[in-house]
Amino acid sequence: MLLVNLLWASNFLAAKIGMEVFSPLLFTALRFSIVIVVMSPFVSLPRGHWRKMIIVGLLMGVLHFSLMFWGLSLSPDISSVAIINQTFVPFSALLAMIFLKEQIGWRRWMAIFMAFAGVMVIGFDPVIFANWLSPTLVIVASFLVSLNMVIVRTMPGVGALNLTFWTAAIGTLPLYFFSYLFEDGQWVAVQTAGVKEWSAVAFSAIGATVVGHGLGNYLLKHYPVSTIAPYYLLVPVFAIALGIVFWGDVMTVELMIGGAMVMSGVTIITLRSAKKKPMKVLDGA
Repeated sequence: MLLVNLLWASNFLAAKIGMEVFSPLLFTALRFSIVIVVMSPFVSLPRGHWRKMIIVGLLMGVLHFSLMFWGLSLSPDISSVAIINQTFVPFSALLAMIFLKEQIGWRRWMAIFMAFAGVMVIGFDPVIFANWLSPTLVIVASFLVSLNMVIVRTMPGVGALNLTFWTAAIGTLPLYFFSYLFEDGQWVAVQTAGVKEWSAVAFSAIGATVVGHGLGNYLLKHYPVSTIAPYYLLVPVFAIALGIVFWGDVMTVELMIGGAMVMSGVTIITLRSAKKKPMKVLDGA
């Protein structure tokens, strides 16, 4: 569990390093290209779920990851993005209530309010307040994760390995196309990128996606979700630590108070949801 959390948290740092040279859409497309090459021998066709799989591929592969990495590229730090990314948990609770008719008690309602209020507090950080586009993109990307989780719950029989592969396979070509339309300097970036930047792309693909999700899925098969779900709350904690040590993040008062509110709300929702009904936990980065 510690290794999975560390791999997923490190993905924020790896993406930040990679996007010093690669533009967000190009970085995402390159990452998915590696995922396709590595995972192609181990997957099968998602028979009976092609239409939903295409929706998931466009929703996650194109929209979520491009918005998440775009928001991360605009952010001056890693910590705020890692914390705001956790809003997918309260979003998931709300969408499950609307589409899956799940009941939300008053404790989870208070936790949802606390989590979103915490994001507002983070927004008053002078650094974040100067560029509201970054947290806005991350919030939208987190909402898309929640929407994707609702769709995935209606796709029985599609394994996590296939889901990861086909998300990358469906999203890659559109990402290259949109990168061509909206970004520039791609060929120069590919030529000038050094070992550090290419290693960041490779880690994001292999370390965070193939190994991280692979180990996460192994744990889901061998242990109850209610047992392992709370441990995923360590992802933003590790990401904040990595941001402070390796990226020079500064923990302002607004970030600490708002982050504590978000994580408290997310913790309550996670624990209450795990007691009521097993909930799949996915990583938005």
